[in-house]
Amino acid sequence: MSAQIEIPNKSHFKLNEVCSLTGVKPYVLRFWETEFEQISPILSSSGQKLYEHKDIEAIAYIKKLLFDDKLTIDHAKRELDLQHFSQTQEDEQELVEPEAHARPERFSRSLSDSDIQKLVMAKAKLNSLISSVDTLKQRNNWQ
Repeated sequence: MSAQIEIPNKSHFKLNEVCSLTGVKPYVLRFWETEFEQISPILSSSGQKLYEHKDIEAIAYIKKLLFDDKLTIDHAKRELDLQHFSQTQEDEQELVEPEAHARPERFSRSLSDSDIQKLVMAKAKLNSLISSVDTLKQRNNWQ
């Protein structure tokens, strides 16, 4: 990110606070809420939108993708999905092989969300199968 923002230590932020922190106009932020699922403010009892740290981080990253990297909204969505997929994959990798520390892998940017979900599920099933085979090997002293 070109300019790192410092988020104050509080749990919820009002729209005007988020706008001043990120430099995003309120109407742009409202539009992004409809386009990016990573921005999901909660509604207070009075009906006011409140944003959490994760929302502000997502807004700052989306701003970087759109304004600095000059990506389209669709490309930014895919980038966010790939980043989430990559993080999920790293978490799973560390569960299976803690010493491997998440080897980076490259994927085509043309994968759809459903394709990515299918790959994640297939990987989990394969890891389960490998674990079962390793258990059988140990139980039967196979080499």
